[in-house]
Amino acid sequence: MDWDSYRFDPTNLGYLGFLAALGWFVDSLRPLAIFGFFFLFWFWPLGSTVRSIASPAEDPTDWIQLGDRRYYGTYFLTMLPTMVNPYVVLASLGQIGGQLVILARYSLRLPGPEDRTQTVDYRLPFDGTWTVINGSVRREHSHSWSMYTQRYAYDFLITDEQGRTHLGDGRENEDYYCFDEPIRAPAGGVVVDVADGHRDGPRPGGSLDVFQRDIRGNYVTIDHGDVYSVLAHLTPGSFAVDEGQRVERGELIGRCGNSGNSTEPHLHFHVQDHPNFYLGMGLPIEFERVRIERPTEGTTTTAERAYVEAGQRVSHGREGPRTDRETRTATPER
Repeated sequence: MDWDSYRFDPTNLGYLGFLAALGWFVDSLRPLAIFGFFFLFWFWPLGSTVRSIASPAEDPTDWIQLGDRRYYGTYFLTMLPTMVNPYVVLASLGQIGGQLVILARYSLRLPGPEDRTQTVDYRLPFDGTWTVINGSVRREHSHSWSMYTQRYAYDFLITDEQGRTHLGDGRENEDYYCFDEPIRAPAGGVVVDVADGHRDGPRPGGSLDVFQRDIRGNYVTIDHGDVYSVLAHLTPGSFAVDEGQRVERGELIGRCGNSGNSTEPHLHFHVQDHPNFYLGMGLPIEFERVRIERPTEGTTTTAERAYVEAGQRVSHGREGPRTDRETRTATPER
């Protein structure tokens, strides 16, 4: 049995804080209000951040200029009110319940890359060269190892050669290289869920949208047969597909945005084994004909099928001519 597959993460204790809500609103359950202290466990990752600053270790994403003190300060200031947003609370409760269902479905033996044969041929869900900011099949660089649905998820964005994700000061969504870029179907299938109408976060650069109504923002779910892909944080009004529509591999789905639980424009992408976002176990994804640049190593390879990892710049191995916008976004700021 692979105990590392579900090794306990203290951050999960933060979800017990929601029991305090019963104490806040039901007089007979007032003693439960003490569970509010469990919310402090959500700051557990901050300890890892402090330790990494004090004793820096080599990380494949070190070359990416994601944020400064203002960025992370803004993030933590907006995280607190976001945690009590009713929509986020409900999503968190859904994730807690989903975790238990997934564990029961797999009898505590969660699947990994060695446990399944991929039956769907996935392409990268975009054109041009993007950077993997989060995601790996390995625990240390996983998007969310302890969140089973998103264990093998990826966050993609576009960087320039200096590792910057935006032009200027990054105060507007339009400053970001990936904003409004086309997002494409990773494989053929049927659209089973589309959610639109969620605004893009109005203050990118570390700030969460405290008024978000869905952590996914605008998203689409595609049924590829026995597995489902989720593409999230798209910009409102950009969808080119409807629920029930058949889509082909590479077909335009929508455009990259900053909606939902997001600090700056990016694409969230993962594959799961159930159409319900909360009940599906995340599955590892190998992409076809992918060109992989490793800036920290100075190497570039092209593979017929490969997993991608945080810190890599990835594109299709047989990439066509760049558009004007793609050329502009790849040019370093002067």
